[in-house]
Amino acid sequence: MVLAFTALSACGSNSAAPPKAPDAQSDTTSASANGLGQATLAVSNYPAVTAQLLAAAEPFESLTETAFSATPPARSKAIDAAENAAKGIAGIVPHAISVKLADELTSIRRANAADRPADVALASMECFRTLVSAVPGTPAIPVDVSLLDYAGFRYDADAQAAPVRWADMARAMIFARERWSNIRMRPAAAGLVTRFETVLTDMEKAVSAQNVPHARASAKAELDMVDELESVFQHVDSSKS
Repeated sequence: MVLAFTALSACGSNSAAPPKAPDAQSDTTSASANGLGQATLAVSNYPAVTAQLLAAAEPFESLTETAFSATPPARSKAIDAAENAAKGIAGIVPHAISVKLADELTSIRRANAADRPADVALASMECFRTLVSAVPGTPAIPVDVSLLDYAGFRYDADAQAAPVRWADMARAMIFARERWSNIRMRPAAAGLVTRFETVLTDMEKAVSAQNVPHARASAKAELDMVDELESVFQHVDSSKS
């Protein structure tokens, strides 16, 4: 789950232009995830941009969570909400991000029209990934934590596809391991390392065994632990205030 932040600094008067999210360049945590990275941005604008990007990501996460249980008309309403969220941040992100979101939304609508919930979920999570990867600077909750959320939802959507997409689940686990390696040594994560390592191993074992019930259960465990990671990082940040 993405925790939306309250903006910690003012963006200027009502007539001022909204703060811009970063342009694309190489970055080992964000840009490696989707090719859309960061550039120079006034530090004072980071909290406001972060809050808006994470808020825009939430409807895509919700769409993914309900893709398999909702009817196509219900999914259409959720897609409308996600699309409105994407349009709402068009003024603060580089054009490349807006184009990527628009392309994925087209894929989402086509998949929904064909009643392919797995494709709806997966394309929706790509939008989520694009948005959280665009978060600038060093937010309280590291981008890698949000990308672990992405990896868990991607893995679970693959597990529910027909046929099950084992190869992509394996790729999602490689991605998750990379993200985890970036934060596992952070002091805030220290109390969760053993449990999180166990969860990731369980997910990998489920893929090797092609065991769907085990895969679904381990994906849920991973997503629950991502919520815990978010909480501990948020707590550490709050204690600094």
